[in-house]
Amino acid sequence: MSNYIIILSTAVNSPTDLQQIPQVIKGFTEIFEWSLDLDDCDKILRVVCRDNIGNELIKQLGMSGVYAVLLEVFNKDGRSLGLGNVSVPEVAKYAGTP
Repeated sequence: MSNYIIILSTAVNSPTDLQQIPQVIKGFTEIFEWSLDLDDCDKILRVVCRDNIGNELIKQLGMSGVYAVLLEVFNKDGRSLGLGNVSVPEVAKYAGTP
């Protein structure tokens, strides 16, 4: 079983935005740990999951009204997969505006 750590910057600006995060996370059985750092200026969402679901996670967050940008994806060895695996045009249409 592979593990991935996905790091996203989010635009959580209201209690409603904050409530959307766990609702979206519940829809992903691949996710077994997550945290949101509200003290960070980028409102960092860190997700530990079985599969690299970065694109789909951004899409679902965007459809829920929460803007998110993928910052980094790490594999189980802690190696960065970079952003080459992200379809930016696909993600952008679901991202909304910050």
